[in-house]
Order: sequence, then C-alpha cells, then structure tokens
Amino acid sequence: MAYGGKAGPVLVHTTVVTALSATLTLPAAPAPAQAPPGYCPLPDQPAASEGYLIASASSPDLVHPFPRPPAREPTASERLDFAGFPNVSVLDVTGRGGAPERKVIVTYTTNVDEVVTLTNAAVVSDDGGATFGPPSRTPLRESPVELHDGRFFATEYYPARTGPHTAALGVLTSSSLDDAESWLRSEATLTTPGDLLPGGAVHGTPVQLAGGTILITLYARYSGTGAYQAEVYASEDGGTTFSRRGVIATPAEGFAYTEAALAQTVDGSLLAVLRHDGGTYSTLRQSRSVDGGRTWSPARELRFTGPLAGPSADGGCVVRGVAPRLLLTPAGVLVLSAGRPDNWLAVSPDGRGEAWQEPRVTYHNRDGIWDTHGSSGYTGLAAVGPHRLIQVFDNCKLPGVRPDGLLNETACPAHGRFEHGGWYAIKRRLFTVAPPGPGLLDLAAMRRRGDLTIDTTMTWAGRHRPRTRPAAAFDGSTSYWSGAVAAGRGRYVLHLDRPYAFTRIGLSLRPGHPAGARVYVSRDGRSWGEPALTVTGRTDYAMRYSEVEGTGRHVKIVLTRTRDCDPEIGRTCSMLNEVELYAGAEPGRRAPGR
Repeated sequence: MAYGGKAGPVLVHTTVVTALSATLTLPAAPAPAQAPPGYCPLPDQPAASEGYLIASASSPDLVHPFPRPPAREPTASERLDFAGFPNVSVLDVTGRGGAPERKVIVTYTTNVDEVVTLTNAAVVSDDGGATFGPPSRTPLRESPVELHDGRFFATEYYPARTGPHTAALGVLTSSSLDDAESWLRSEATLTTPGDLLPGGAVHGTPVQLAGGTILITLYARYSGTGAYQAEVYASEDGGTTFSRRGVIATPAEGFAYTEAALAQTVDGSLLAVLRHDGGTYSTLRQSRSVDGGRTWSPARELRFTGPLAGPSADGGCVVRGVAPRLLLTPAGVLVLSAGRPDNWLAVSPDGRGEAWQEPRVTYHNRDGIWDTHGSSGYTGLAAVGPHRLIQVFDNCKLPGVRPDGLLNETACPAHGRFEHGGWYAIKRRLFTVAPPGPGLLDLAAMRRRGDLTIDTTMTWAGRHRPRTRPAAAFDGSTSYWSGAVAAGRGRYVLHLDRPYAFTRIGLSLRPGHPAGARVYVSRDGRSWGEPALTVTGRTDYAMRYSEVEGTGRHVKIVLTRTRDCDPEIGRTCSMLNEVELYAGAEPGRRAPGR
C-alpha cells in the first residue's frame, strides 16, 4: 500500500481514473525468478509432500472475480474491477440450533493503491475456505479477531493526525452473538509522546494479551527524522484509547521500518516481523519483546535455515518481502507469510520464530520482464484447523494514480504476458501443517459416529459464550472461549469405542494463564492407576505435545483450579481449551489412520 506523507485520505473514484495501458498481444513468456546475489532464493512450489508444510491440498483457486470469468484476459472495463491487498480471518461462530461453526472471511481492497478513502469487499466461506460466495461491501480492511469480552474487533487502516501527539483511528466491533454479520464503527484516540507527522498506517492482526490489553502495530513519522518507524500501541479499555507502548525499530541511515506483523509465540513472548525499506528491495527483519511490547530486541535480518532455503542460505542471504503476516497455529507451529517477489510461506516448528525453515513459493504471476511484476506480495493467513491453514493473495498489484490523474500500472501492465492473466483477482491456497507424529485420532468424527462419548463436570456455559461446551475441547480452535470450562476443578473423561495404544497427547489448558492437569489411561474406566502425564503451572498459547504410554479405552483428564478467573465463571475455574490424542497399533489391530 502507499504510505506517502499526505495530510489525510482523499476520495478517488475509479470513474476518474479510466485510462489504461494499451493491451499488447504478446505471448506469455514468464521466466523463473532469480534471486540477485546476497538475497535468499526460494524454491518454486515443491511438489513433494514432505516436511512441516505438506503440499497444498488444493491448487490456487479463485475467490474474486465471482463468478469465474470465462476469458484469460480482462477487457479494459473489467480491469477497473479492482481487487487487491487481501486479508483473511477465521471466526468461531454458531449456526442453526447453536451448533458451533467456523466462518472464513476474506476481505480485499477495491480502490487504487493511493492514500485514499478505502473501499473494501468481503467474501465468506462456511466450508473451511474450500469455496466462497459472492462479494459484498464491508468496512473491514484489516483482519478481525475475537476479544475475551466476546466481541469481534478490527481497526481501520489509516490513522488521522489530530494534534502533535494524537491521532484518531477507526475501530470496528461486532458481537459474537451476531456472528460478525454487522459492524459498529467508533473512533479510538491514539496518543504518542513524539512530535507526530501526517501519514502512516495500522498493519497486521491485533493481539490481545491474557490480562485483556489489546496491542496493534502502527508505522508513523516524527519530526526528528521524517522517516517511518514501527511501533506498538496498547489499549487497556477495550479499544477506546490506545497509547504508544513501545518502539520496535527506528529509522537510520536512509532506511525506514513500515509494516509490522505481531504475534504472541508459544512461550508468550511477542515476535514482530518488519518490512525494512530503503534498499533495492524491501527486506524483512524481526524483533522480540518479553515484557508485553514495551521494549524490543534490536531488529535483525530475518534468515532462512535448512536445505529448502537454497544453496546461498548459509547465514549470508537476506530475505526479501513486504507486508509480513504471522500465525501461531492451534498446534503450536508459527507460520510466516509474505511476498514480493512472489508469495511464500515459511515455518518455525517450535513456535518461537527464532529459526525459519522450509520457505516455499506458494503463488506467482510472472511476466518474464521484472521479478516484482504481478502479485503485490500482500497476503493473508489464518488457521482453519489445528493442522490446516489458508493463505490468500492477489493476482496483480493494484494500480496507483499518476500526477495527471491517470492510472499508473507499471507493476501490472496490461501487456498479455502474465502467467495467469492480467485480472485484478484474489486467490487462495489451503495447506496442511504436519502433525507432530502419526496416529492422530479424529475425536470430532468419532463422536459423530458414536465411537466416542464424554463424561465431564466441565459443563459451564454462558449466554454470551456460545462456543463454550464439552465438545469444544476438540473443535480445532484455541480461541479463549472455545473449550470446556468448569467453575473450580474439572474432570473430563473420553470413552472410546475400543482400546488404543496411546503414544502422544496434545493439550491446551487455560490460554495465557498458568494451569495444570493430570492425564490417566484405563482399560475398564474404573481403575486408573498413576498418571500417564502430569502438567504443573504451565502457560499455554497453543497446544503442547507430550509423549505418553498406556493402552485402554478410557482417557481421563483432571484439570486443577486456576485463580483470577473471569468474573462470570467464579473465583476459581479450569479450562480444557483443546485436546488431541495419538495412538499406535494395539497388538493384533491395525494402526489408526492419521
């Protein structure tokens, strides 16, 4: 996106900017992308299903235009149907009869790439991102998240400077009972100690800490340098006011820091991946905070490790990219998405982001002329299950506007050479993230078949917590209120259809709070013996996996009380946010499928 230092957004209608580049009938001749010396090469969509990111479960599919256009190339008027810079969110909602469902929302920009009043569209999927319906107008630009108070929350993109130390930022909220069908807009006040200049934007998905603080990332300019720096702002009042909590990275020596992705990693620390501008290419750097975003480690170059990073990834290559996105999956794997040139993913298997492995190109629309032609490199990333994610991207970078008011399509000229045509389109891919071992039992499917029953005291429910129920402990979501809850100590027993030789268990307890549990395995459901696993004072932000031994038909999880609970539950509580069971073959039986 553009980030010029204009005083504020201005409305530009697409009817004003109708002049297009002349379409040439040249044959498509895309060339493989070649990384210049010193920059990391990326493998082009490896076909083998290996490593942590298993080969895509589906080829790139079209989200917009809808319905699918019949022609490879758009007409001049169809080129004015702008769509770019996509985001994606997966929200826990309830369906008919209160049944839990997950809604996948893809939003994208429908205006030119300038500092303008943004217009956006959204498409929705109710089948895990496999298919999407027709578009509709939406106020959403950035990805919404579910807050602890039950609201869905998102910010607008551009803050508006209101004084030397303040700015106004549009905030969008929706009740969880409304299933994100409508959005209420309000304005939050941002406060900073610096002498603020116009410009900047809020980029990335908000993060809410366990105590309720909402964090957002913003890049802003100050009178001292006039260049952009990446910052974190915090709200202690549910998004009404934000104050600058920390500076991630400051500009220096002609370089600036703009878009920053923020995520809470598996150990609770905050990781930021930043766009670093000023050289031949935009590159990525990363920084970490262990005090809730107040102080940050020096921003260092992001690097890839392992054989898939290419022959020059020996510690000396630099990662190119813009608009990074971070995702901690429910299974505890941290995933990084970015682009330009091409769109790509990389993983941090331990969930911390200190080392990135298995980078791979996921989509490109090359023309063989310039490696940054085609897709903008702006992507969206979300989990549609513990081991399943969706990445969205655009086909052609949106045009800017020249000083004479005509379109500037230098990044996506209408010359007929692109691999996938010159449409301003939004596409998606679905990926599977490999589980930590074989033998994963599909507890939800077993319950639907009648092969699994639950006996539990964890039946607490609230009117504003429609996803809190016993079966939510294996619904694939680690959202705070999507689990089994008890006021006080909890007992959760799984009765399975036959004996299993258990090898591993994944547990997420009360997210963001120290908690404990004991796990038992029994053949008859009466004699339990010693615990197969004991967890004490562990703070979870995703599932943690432990090896266990034991054969039986019954698994009992005893959750210890935690304090400082949500007032609506009571003084003490326990939560089983998510559970996974893994089993090998019992003697005389086949191993369960993965």
